[in-house]
Amino acid sequence: MATAVDIPHNLQCPICNNLFKDPVTTGCGHSFCQRCLYKHIFKSGQQCPHCKEPVPTKPSVNAALKTLLQEFHQVKMADMSLCTGERGEIPCNVCEKNRPFKAVKSCLTCLLSYCERHLKDHQSLESHRFHKLVSPVERLEEMACRVHGRPLELYCKLDKRLICTLCVKTGEDVISVETERKRREAEEQNTIEGLKSMINQNENKLQELQNIVTKYQAHIDGEQREIKEVFAEVMDVVRRAEEELLTPLEDGRRCLEKMAVKTQQIQKETLRYKEIIDQLNQNKKEEDDIVFLQSYPSVPAEFKHDLTVSIDTELKFGSMRNINSTTLASIRTQLEKLCPSEIRRIQRFSVDVILDADTAHPSLEVSQDGKTVRVKENVHENFDLVGGILGKLQITSGRAFWVVEVGEKTSWELGVVRENANRRGKVFYKPKEGYWAIVLCGSNLYGAFEDPPIQLHLSTKPLKVGVFVDYEDAFVSFYNMDNQSHIYTFTQCDFNETLRPYFNPHHKKDGNNSQPLIISSVNPDDIFISSCTMCSKDYPVRTNTRRKLRQFHRSFLNILFIGICMCLGKIIICLIR
Repeated sequence: MATAVDIPHNLQCPICNNLFKDPVTTGCGHSFCQRCLYKHIFKSGQQCPHCKEPVPTKPSVNAALKTLLQEFHQVKMADMSLCTGERGEIPCNVCEKNRPFKAVKSCLTCLLSYCERHLKDHQSLESHRFHKLVSPVERLEEMACRVHGRPLELYCKLDKRLICTLCVKTGEDVISVETERKRREAEEQNTIEGLKSMINQNENKLQELQNIVTKYQAHIDGEQREIKEVFAEVMDVVRRAEEELLTPLEDGRRCLEKMAVKTQQIQKETLRYKEIIDQLNQNKKEEDDIVFLQSYPSVPAEFKHDLTVSIDTELKFGSMRNINSTTLASIRTQLEKLCPSEIRRIQRFSVDVILDADTAHPSLEVSQDGKTVRVKENVHENFDLVGGILGKLQITSGRAFWVVEVGEKTSWELGVVRENANRRGKVFYKPKEGYWAIVLCGSNLYGAFEDPPIQLHLSTKPLKVGVFVDYEDAFVSFYNMDNQSHIYTFTQCDFNETLRPYFNPHHKKDGNNSQPLIISSVNPDDIFISSCTMCSKDYPVRTNTRRKLRQFHRSFLNILFIGICMCLGKIIICLIR
């Protein structure tokens, strides 16, 4: 049997016990490091450190031994790269413990890790041919059964754990590890597909939200530009009104400046006249006639008596009133430009209103889909239609918007009522009794059921009327959907109870007003943004623009009135002075 040769031991210097460095050989045949031999000769004389034979001449470098050392170092460095040393590297369990090589495979049957050299020895045995080899495993002890110490080769479906062959009991549901892996891989694939599907859904949802954000940002920017343009026009109207009101005052100021110049002239003449009087009085005291005549002062031939003062102090209240009226009309016209934007906002609160046939007056006929109501054909024209009909929608909170087509009807009523409001006998149509509605009667006579009723002056006849209710902010607004204009708003409403839509087509008169009232569907394309797709809450877009504009109207009127009073006060004070 061959015996391994310990080559490193034969390449060591006997003095330093390290591998030769610049090896030299003495005449007696012993080899040493060149530096180690020189140090020995310097201290102990010229004799061999090993056999004490004299070393008469200077030893020369052993070229053959030096070449052998270089080749040994190259082979050793190559072998060192295969040894473990880095963190996380798994060592071979068969190599020597002081310098093991890195493992390239682990055997799940033997529960050992092998380097490339020992792996070949492992695979060369016929009994190891069916052992399962995997990439190096750091903790092979976890691959063994803790009870029996044997490899985990089976899977117990009942206990849902890995077991060894000795753990198998009669009647247990046991399968191979490979079978369980295939099942798990299929399950993992289904999980991966499900997660990919969720990722796709999230990406689509994210894209949808990004599109909504982009559109909503454009919508906000557009409305901001629109509002700024309108209020720039309002400020221009106010500026022009201010200039028109201040122009007469500036003219009066210039007139006062002319009068000041004339006043100075009169004062100078008065002083001159006083001086002449003083000279004449002094001259009268002179006793000598000659001196009296010689000192007689020079007196103007004619005295000017032009004391005419003309200042226009008339206060033209009519002009101010006209400017006031014109300015307010212009401001209202400009602010009405914001109405289309307001309607776009409230359309997102559209609701599906269905007529409640159980609440209909006996003379009314309701369509099967609950969208149309008309007066029956055989009803007397003057038959009382008190009560009309209600919608099934019950409003107890939030906001609601719907559109009613009134067409060319010459008479109708629309709005909301409290659910328990009186609808029989003598009915008082006013907010205190639970009615918030507008009315058309006499073809072109519009009104709002306030207390007392208010006549409405509309520039165009609406064919479609929009009704918007904000329960929290307590107001009901009506809009002409044809020209996107505002009709009327009930504010500070005392709802307190459930509200329901109210419709009354009114009776026929002289064969007219036979057309029905039709609940129209809101065009989805007109609704810019619906509720958020990621939560149940609506975007916080307030719809009380009309109320704020109305407050602005009142504030502006008050400010304008105070300004006019202050201007009149200043004029009167100037005239008194």
